[in-house]
Amino acid sequence: MTAADLMRLYQRPDCPFCWKVRLFVFESQLNLKETAVELNKKHPDVVSLNPNATVPVLLDGELVIYESAEIMEYLIDKFPKIRLMDGPPKERAKIRQLQTYSDTKLGKILFPYIKQKRDSPDLVVSDELQQSTKKAWADAQLVLSEQLGDGDFFTNDFSIAECALIPRFCLAITHGFAIDERFKNLIAWYARCAERASFSKALPKHFPGIN
Repeated sequence: MTAADLMRLYQRPDCPFCWKVRLFVFESQLNLKETAVELNKKHPDVVSLNPNATVPVLLDGELVIYESAEIMEYLIDKFPKIRLMDGPPKERAKIRQLQTYSDTKLGKILFPYIKQKRDSPDLVVSDELQQSTKKAWADAQLVLSEQLGDGDFFTNDFSIAECALIPRFCLAITHGFAIDERFKNLIAWYARCAERASFSKALPKHFPGIN
């Protein structure tokens, strides 16, 4: 039994914060135990472990970590073989900035649309919100396309940046916001990521708000 076998990850598959941690875990070939929770249902363990009562939560013995970025950095510290934040300080800073951009900027663009749709009895969203989300998503793709340039990945190799960005892109595409045809580098990047085994392993089987 390895150290990873003794850890437990509480997660909700369609939550982008949990999703990126699971991508990280599969890419790192860690064998963590998982407990899946349901949307709008508070799991008693999560409530007792995390003062915010949200997932993801990583339990390692008596240690509890409940922020996605901190979970991944803790696992990197614990398992030096993991190569998802490699490179010189500038490279690692770029990875962290891209993760923050995904968590904050992309999250704020997509979440109101996704929440309104999944909370609507007939799964509809107002035209105003649909149009504002479409524009903001296009603007964000321009920023990311410039960041990616002609590279295969956002840094020298697949990294935590990809783990953070893939769920946001997949959620956007699933909800009808395709990658703009102007950004061929992003289209190729997403296709490249989708070919990895971690992508299919972490992909949610169900998206709330999608029939």
